[in-house]
Amino acid sequence: MQPFTSLTAIAAPLDIAKLDTGMIVPGRFQRLPRRPGYNDYARVFLHDLRFDEQEQPCPRFVLNQPWYHGAGILVTGPDFGCGSSRESAAYATLDFGVRALIGASFGDVYRGNCMQNGVLTIVLPQPVVSGLMAQLQNAPGIAMTVDLPRQIVIAPDGTTHAFDIDATRKERLLKGLDDVGVTLQHLPQIEAFEAQYRTDMPWLKQLI
Repeated sequence: MQPFTSLTAIAAPLDIAKLDTGMIVPGRFQRLPRRPGYNDYARVFLHDLRFDEQEQPCPRFVLNQPWYHGAGILVTGPDFGCGSSRESAAYATLDFGVRALIGASFGDVYRGNCMQNGVLTIVLPQPVVSGLMAQLQNAPGIAMTVDLPRQIVIAPDGTTHAFDIDATRKERLLKGLDDVGVTLQHLPQIEAFEAQYRTDMPWLKQLI
């Protein structure tokens, strides 16, 4: 996955509480292919909020407003990503171009899936999140910064807000490592073990 270090991007306020994974990716889109190099899930991110029954963009929805196009940061309502554990919700968030989410709380499984796919989720106190929302709403299209090495969010008005993150998650994001990537760091040792195992137990070949 793509490493995450520091991100300065347009930030959009998504002030909807308990927006669950079934809204992030409706169930009818669960079988979309997942192909390296393609953003297959970008269109279905928050599909039923972004589009009407005729598949036309809903102009009043925040992410369809021109000043938020290309937003790389979302400031969310509480419990964003609650509900079922569908990993497609994390795929869609990333494919849409969002690399950081800031909110008072997130669904635990969704948060883990986001981290595993290179999307940083940041928990801040609700008063701080509400203040960030207000700044974004008062200056549509403004950018803010997320600095992972220093573990700070820099608001549009220049104030900084520190956030906590598990040390292992932080290291993986900085290096761009998912579970497979972590395992592949030990590939020489794995291959050496398998080679020695086959040498020590040649009879295993007859069982394969």
